[in-house]
Amino acid sequence: MDEIGQKLRNARIKKGYTIDDLQQVTKIQKRYLIAIEEGQFDHLPGDFYVRAFIKQYCEAVDLDSDELLDEYKSEIPDSQPHETVDTTEPTKKRAIADSSNSFFSGLRNYIPQIIVGIVVIVIIAVIAFGMINRSKSSSQVTIPKDSSSQTTSKKSTSSDSSKKKQTKTKKKAAKSSSEVTIKETDTTGTYNVTNLPSGKDTNVVVSADGGQAWVSFNEGSNNTVWQQAISSGDKKSTSVSSGTSQFSIHTGDISHTKISIAGKNVDLGKTDSSSSIVRTLTFNVK
Repeated sequence: MDEIGQKLRNARIKKGYTIDDLQQVTKIQKRYLIAIEEGQFDHLPGDFYVRAFIKQYCEAVDLDSDELLDEYKSEIPDSQPHETVDTTEPTKKRAIADSSNSFFSGLRNYIPQIIVGIVVIVIIAVIAFGMINRSKSSSQVTIPKDSSSQTTSKKSTSSDSSKKKQTKTKKKAAKSSSEVTIKETDTTGTYNVTNLPSGKDTNVVVSADGGQAWVSFNEGSNNTVWQQAISSGDKKSTSVSSGTSQFSIHTGDISHTKISIAGKNVDLGKTDSSSSIVRTLTFNVK
């Protein structure tokens, strides 16, 4: 048992907690708590979890997590965010640029003809407009006003207004029924997503706010699409195909994580001091 593990174990015993008690308080599995006390950090899921679990352990036994992590920073592995590498081939970029330059170069050769064509069209339009106005002026005839037609017009206007109101009401009802909804089920962390656009991919955005959050995005049951640490203020967008019936997002710190689906923010609730900051959120597409 190394020094940091011994220090945490002594604090737990002083607090009067057993390993089982600490598991209930932190929501961290018992085997991981034992590995932390034994200093066997390689038994944890990853480097990011080492720091996250030690921080939760400290908070549960009233130790200053920042002071402890700083004191033993040489012994605790540090998590590094994954970088997304741009694999676009330079030759392909050059080919696109050359094609674009060739198009605009050819277009410049036809600029004089285009200008002449526009001028001719404008002249024809002006002449036609003048002839139409002259024809209207010569054919205007003064017609006596008919009071009966005015009454009919008023009734027609009232009917049109009523139809417009009915149309607006129907449009509002249709818009409400087709709006994307995201609702948490009776199972904590499981959501039903309904009214997504049919036949279109769905944009899912995961962002970090107020601190770093390690996130893993999975489609289906075990298909990991990406995983990385997201810094505060940054975000990661993922296009979920229209045929996907389920996807999940695993976060190492729910208090710093925000999620939106098809432009609609997901209500992740509030995290109190007794809850685990490590969460797996499952979304069922209906």
